[in-house]
Amino acid sequence: MVNDKALVSGFGPIEMVVLQGTSYCNLNCSYCYLSEESRRHSATMTLETIQRAFEEVTSSPFTGSRLRVSWHSGEPLVLKPDYYRAAIETVLNVRDGSPRPDLVIDFDFQTNATLINAAWIEFFKEYEGLVTLGVSCDGPAELHDRHRKNWSGRSSHAATERGMQALSEAGIPFDVTAVISPDGLDEPELFLAYFEPFVPFIREFHFNLHDELFIDTRDRAGASSYVMRYKAFLSRLLDLIASGNYKTPKIRNFASFYNRLFVPAAERPSYDARSMSAPFKTVSIEMNGDLTTFYAGLTLDECGDQKNLYGDGRGLVIGNILESSLSEMAGSEKLKLMMHDFETSHSACESSCDYFDVCSGGYNLIKLRRHGTFGATETPECLVHVKAFADAVLEHMSGSLQAAG
Repeated sequence: MVNDKALVSGFGPIEMVVLQGTSYCNLNCSYCYLSEESRRHSATMTLETIQRAFEEVTSSPFTGSRLRVSWHSGEPLVLKPDYYRAAIETVLNVRDGSPRPDLVIDFDFQTNATLINAAWIEFFKEYEGLVTLGVSCDGPAELHDRHRKNWSGRSSHAATERGMQALSEAGIPFDVTAVISPDGLDEPELFLAYFEPFVPFIREFHFNLHDELFIDTRDRAGASSYVMRYKAFLSRLLDLIASGNYKTPKIRNFASFYNRLFVPAAERPSYDARSMSAPFKTVSIEMNGDLTTFYAGLTLDECGDQKNLYGDGRGLVIGNILESSLSEMAGSEKLKLMMHDFETSHSACESSCDYFDVCSGGYNLIKLRRHGTFGATETPECLVHVKAFADAVLEHMSGSLQAAG
């Protein structure tokens, strides 16, 4: 018998459940972490799987007071609106009949927006206040289409733009996530100018770097050129925003950094890498019910050549929601080993890195790939994403203060 009360410490609370409605995607983006096989697979998560998952979540000792359900990892809109009407009804009905009827649940979709039509506009209007969405768009066509093509190798930009225009015309707000490739680092003006017409409808803008595709070396010197270009991009972007010449949305990258920087010391541990990737804070459930945790995206595909890391050939999958309870997964030997490895990773950084307090984490598996051990510290990815970012923003803040006298 698993002792639930003994397990709660160090877990969660569950804040996000990521559901893979389908792994199929109508695009073939060059940087996607899902394999081609997964992205061509058209199976669908059943309503029975969704019901079982939320029967478990809503009765779990790991669940807090609020929960976000996110459809991601594949293109969710390849399924029809009625599928999600039934899915949302299933989740809310389970919640209402559970020991936690007061649990606040909202929903979101991460979409490439190419399939948005009148039926989807009607759906998002119907669920206004309960459902939000984020759109993946890498800026103007000359940047977006270099990496975001369909399976025939054709442009996807026009279709994505039509989707964003349809949302805007309907008054439906959305987030934007853009991947900035090396091609885009020299063009911050292009990003701001392109998204400017959509700013009244963009709730938050977030940019990602997929620099692991472009930094093939293990050492700091090999990443130095990329670091310099990224810092120049950030400096120029911040200058352009400060100039007031562009209408700009809230940029989550900067807002999150400032939050970590200025949070009271007593609250700082809740924002560090260890807390952000606590087990069961995020729970991801794949189509077949396989469950991963720590942070989103740790699918079997993402594990690459580390699928047998824990001897079962299942990567970082800790169980299947159709076969095991969350408490059983929490007490499993595999998760204990994983938690030990992740703590080794966090402790190594905490004891040696001046940037630990402003790092949101997510580099544990990358450390293992780069250096063969969770006990490694700096990787080219964290050098770019965390250290170069922090240095550029702090340098810009310092320069602005000096200029202000």
